Amino acid sequence: MENIRNLESLRNYLDLLESKGLLTRVEGADCHLEIGAITELVAFSDKPRGLLFDEIKGYSGGYRVATNLYVTQRLQALALGLPEDASEVELVKIWRDRNRNLTRLPPREVSDGPVKENIIIGDDVNILKFPVPLWHENDAGRYFGTGDTVITFDPEEKWVNAGVYRSQVHDEKTLGLMFVPGHHGRTMMEKYWAKDKDAPVVITAGQDPLLYCAACAPLPWGYSELEFVGGLRDRPLDTIIDSETSLPVPAQAEIAVIGHVPSPVKELREEGPFGECTGYYAGHGPNLVVHIDKIWHRNDPILQGNPTMHGSAMMHALGAQLITSASVWDALEREVPNVQGVYSLYQPCQSGSTVLVISIKQSFAGHAKQAAFAALGSHAGVLMNKAVIAVDEDVDPSNLHDVLFAVMSRCDPSEDIDIVRGMPTNAMDPALTYSKRSINEYKSSSMIIDATRKPFRLKDKFKRVNVISYELKSKTKAK
Repeated sequence: MENIRNLESLRNYLDLLESKGLLTRVEGADCHLEIGAITELVAFSDKPRGLLFDEIKGYSGGYRVATNLYVTQRLQALALGLPEDASEVELVKIWRDRNRNLTRLPPREVSDGPVKENIIIGDDVNILKFPVPLWHENDAGRYFGTGDTVITFDPEEKWVNAGVYRSQVHDEKTLGLMFVPGHHGRTMMEKYWAKDKDAPVVITAGQDPLLYCAACAPLPWGYSELEFVGGLRDRPLDTIIDSETSLPVPAQAEIAVIGHVPSPVKELREEGPFGECTGYYAGHGPNLVVHIDKIWHRNDPILQGNPTMHGSAMMHALGAQLITSASVWDALEREVPNVQGVYSLYQPCQSGSTVLVISIKQSFAGHAKQAAFAALGSHAGVLMNKAVIAVDEDVDPSNLHDVLFAVMSRCDPSEDIDIVRGMPTNAMDPALTYSKRSINEYKSSSMIIDATRKPFRLKDKFKRVNVISYELKSKTKAK
């Protein structure tokens, strides 16, 4: 917990990584594809670690880019102040316990901070003064916002939201912004547009880990991510109120873009495609536009890059699998007895588990199905889900090998797999058919897989697993 109190900026976190040998400095890279390629190669190497790029081709020294900040479980644990050596399921338990006792703390308004060391306004605004990478070979352009926090305000209910949304560079003074309808930030903006006003927005690129985690988290409507950060750290987040938009800007942020977003009736521009979290290029078409009014940034600014890559949400988000697993577990605990563990085993995006595993201590016939259906029906488990797998208490739900062993040896596909049709998904689901896309019918199907010992009344007679006992393992290790 003490680490969390000290990580009040991205720079604090980078210092921590460097002290543990988990940061590599790279000089001379090109922001045209090279930074993105190095990021991906290191992320999938046998030594994934944080990267800090400097002396970038065509830019002055000190204009930096940081990537791969949270690409392993250890990095995520460090960023969130959790034990480095805990297992995935143990981390979920610790996270659940922390949030049970969390008290929201509103941000503290301050008059100044590092983010205002440099102020750019009017004709001097140029987002391309920063080394914004072209991350993937087939991206439509350079993306300023991948590891960003987009801050918006509800003009009616008077609360602040922060979320992570991609933002493409259109030109020196204009960004694209991909807001999926229904997301809190988009809903807030619609209230301005209904009154024929442009919506104010702040986009930071380079912020402390907890703020980024909060922006990634699917918090309920009305729960400000800025208050969540204060609760996690047990100390308020320092913010500076921008005089024109009245929006809070995190005082320790590296770069803050302050601007306005016209309604889609007034202006849209082509945005995307972009190499997305599902492992495919996605999202192409007319999208929202941010007109940049001013830029604040620190001396020697660090642009935070969390480009989505093929694979786990760890590649770009912070705490995504942890938060999803904890949220589903919380929901199950209210409905289902003897849940031993929950883990989002495969989750490519910030929210919505594609493969979700629940470990139970079977207590009655049908227990596994009840647990699986309850998990599928939970808010955190339903979106983009392809499979919910129920396993016995001897299976670690975060261990792919263990889970596949249970599926292959305790599941009869004709008896133990159910297909649930008409489940919600979203536009980034690559399996969504063209006919459904053409009418915005974002529905798919999910599997319920019962990989527990059966039948329930004879489960103790099920064949014994060929593995050394806990007692023998402990005795042998000790000797």
